[in-house]
Amino acid sequence: MISLTTRLTLLFVLVSVAIFTVLGFMIQHSLSNHFATQDFSELGDKIKATVRLLERTQRSDSATAIALSIEEAIVDHDSIIVRIDTADGDNLFSISPITVPYNVENLLLKPGQAERREWQQGEIAYRGLAMATPGGTAGSPALIISTAMETTRHAAFMDNFSSKLVGLMIVATMLSALLGWWVSRQGLAPLRSMGAKAKSVTAKRLDQRLAVESLPVELGALAIELNLMLDRLQESFNRLTHFSSDIAHELRTPISNLVMQTQVSLAAPHTEQELEDVLYSNLEEFERLSRMTSDMLFLAKAENSMKLPSSERFKLEDEIIKLFDFYEALADERSLTLRMQGGGELAGDRIMIDRAISNLLSNAIRHTPENGQIDVEIEHRPDVLQVQIKNTGTPIADSELPYLFDRFYRCDRSRCNTDHEGTGLGLSITRAIVKAHGGSIEVHSDKNNTCFTLIFPEQERA
Repeated sequence: MISLTTRLTLLFVLVSVAIFTVLGFMIQHSLSNHFATQDFSELGDKIKATVRLLERTQRSDSATAIALSIEEAIVDHDSIIVRIDTADGDNLFSISPITVPYNVENLLLKPGQAERREWQQGEIAYRGLAMATPGGTAGSPALIISTAMETTRHAAFMDNFSSKLVGLMIVATMLSALLGWWVSRQGLAPLRSMGAKAKSVTAKRLDQRLAVESLPVELGALAIELNLMLDRLQESFNRLTHFSSDIAHELRTPISNLVMQTQVSLAAPHTEQELEDVLYSNLEEFERLSRMTSDMLFLAKAENSMKLPSSERFKLEDEIIKLFDFYEALADERSLTLRMQGGGELAGDRIMIDRAISNLLSNAIRHTPENGQIDVEIEHRPDVLQVQIKNTGTPIADSELPYLFDRFYRCDRSRCNTDHEGTGLGLSITRAIVKAHGGSIEVHSDKNNTCFTLIFPEQERA
């Protein structure tokens, strides 16, 4: 696997090579154009000088005089070749056998305009200009003036320059690669710091967090999300740890009772009735274990985004009346009053909703003193259906309210007015059911009553 530093370095090198290559071609092209412009300008100056000499010596019929004048004019430019020919092809003057490959007809059609030419003769490259002088009178015949020069020195310079430029590009590319590697290392240093910090997170050090303020803006959002993930992980781990401890504690009591009762039964002879009582006692413990196991399985499913087994619209007040009928005998024993107000329809799983409200009613009956009162109020509010279950009795301490929905949590025993005690999972199951229906649950307790509020979102009719 190629590291991110290597990838960035290679990208930096490729971009540098591309830039240097384009820059090198531009420099070479600019130099070539510069030499060509300079050469043609110099050749043009020689043609103009030759034309002026011809005009001054035009009255003389001596070709020797013309040749001497031209030779004197180019004495400091031995690299320039000058040639004068007639329109018929007769040579009047030449200091070299080199001939500019011009087209006589084109030149005669445009007298006074120079024509550029570049060609190669053997291994030597040339640049040249050719121009026809105006003629047509008896004393002024049309002449073809051509000048040329070798460009070998330019080619040698360009070859040498290209070699040095390539060497410079190679060195610059290597420096760019080194600079790219250093920049990448420095730029990715925060990522390595994040990786080292993440490596330090273990089951015993879940409190470690990334320092967002010391990171670049681009990595700040990632660090925040990682910290939030670590928060959720720590919360889940703590919940799992507490759950393991709680379940061990909850299972220890019934199992110890079963073991103790069995050992006592086996220690001495007992009558048939005594053994039957032991079996009934054991059966109660087994039922408690079975109920606890079922509740824990239900919670495990609920915490893993449990889907509703079924969904239907039903009148919530009808379900509460059924639950009142179920708990009527138990409430009469304690002289408790059960009352309901309001009504409304709810879309969801009827059995799960019954179980959630049944858990709350069961708790209310257990913690309400004799001659107390339990009220269930159903109220429609904007976009929600609210169900409140209130009971009189000893208030719940404010310090205990945040933990009521934790698994196996039990309040102060002074609030309980019965010897019967549940598994400590009822409120956890109620909250899981409400959340599965997209709702929420709240609790409030004061000296007057304790109130659990279930809030369900309103759903449109199908």
